[in-house]
Amino acid sequence: MVYQVITIFAVTVVYCLIIFLFCRRFISDITMPLILSMPIVAFSIGFILRLSKQTSTIDIGYFLTDSSTIMPYMLITGALILGQLRFWRK
Repeated sequence: MVYQVITIFAVTVVYCLIIFLFCRRFISDITMPLILSMPIVAFSIGFILRLSKQTSTIDIGYFLTDSSTIMPYMLITGALILGQLRFWRK
């Protein structure tokens, strides 16, 4: 289990670094890369919790992995709604 956790942590760090480096080319603010990397971190934490043997911890892990898939949809929907509101106010 230790090797699995280390592997998940390493992959998460690599994905977050890729997001940070990509966003730094376009914007200097750190909030956008943090928002974009949150689903990856939540999914990784949830998956690590799912590796444990305790039922309550596994349930929290499933909740985190499911919520990390919902978060990008909420971000996209919110951006579309705010973009439409801004467009129609002009």
